[in-house]
Amino acid sequence: MGNYATDHCNVVVYAQVGKANAGHRVQNETGLLRPKSFNLPSKVVYLGDVATHILAHLEHPETPLFTQPPKFNEQKWAFETRSGGLEVRISSEPYWGLGLFNSGYINTIQLYGSSKSCSRLLYDLVASLPRRPWEMAHTNAAGRFFAKKSDVVTSKSNELEWKKALEMADAVFQEQLFALEEQGRKVEERIKLSENSENWSQEQAALSIDDALYDLGVARGALADGNAPGFERAMARAEASFILADPDQAETQNRTVENNNPQGHVLSYDVEEEDVAFVDLTQNGEEE
Repeated sequence: MGNYATDHCNVVVYAQVGKANAGHRVQNETGLLRPKSFNLPSKVVYLGDVATHILAHLEHPETPLFTQPPKFNEQKWAFETRSGGLEVRISSEPYWGLGLFNSGYINTIQLYGSSKSCSRLLYDLVASLPRRPWEMAHTNAAGRFFAKKSDVVTSKSNELEWKKALEMADAVFQEQLFALEEQGRKVEERIKLSENSENWSQEQAALSIDDALYDLGVARGALADGNAPGFERAMARAEASFILADPDQAETQNRTVENNNPQGHVLSYDVEEEDVAFVDLTQNGEEE
């Protein structure tokens, strides 16, 4: 259902819908998603928590376009959107109880884009939902639903596809963590070989290193909890602390300040070297 072997992937996963309400509308003329307060001719649509969370995690999503607008069943629909190089298609359809209950709906999620962006979106989605999206509320009905979809799709294969995406996203985070730890070790080595200067001191650098190591611990904890935004914030703080502690960075900044005149370039002119001739035009003006 998905291929992460190359930089570009095509992923299809299925998610159990938890909650849904009439919080959005679909414009009749354009088929675009609109807020509940939209006044032009439109229809109510029940997006559900999976779809709304996906849209919330996209960085710069285009307005979703419904390729299958809701009709009598306001929770049966399909839309597509794009965020940068990531294309997202989501459909909602009943699989149990004639679609009379929210738990009887399943979302098909199709992602086209880079492996990193696909896995990160699914990682954020899992972290934000109160349940595991691959765990269906009605297992027997889900099995029949998958059997109609494809001979190779099962509840187990769907679960493995989700976990494959989570593992890939986690591997990217672990790589970032390892790289920053290596950067920190190199900074600590430079600190040992450096002496205090006007713009840098070992005492202040040691405090910055302590701050960085603390934030690295916070980043590890956030990663263990599946909190990607918290991980990234802690990593950014740790990197900033390593930069403050780095004696090479302090020296570079010092040279930059020395070479940069905040008032711009001043043109110096030695009047003793050459006389400057001034032309008095006031007399001509008076004659006119």
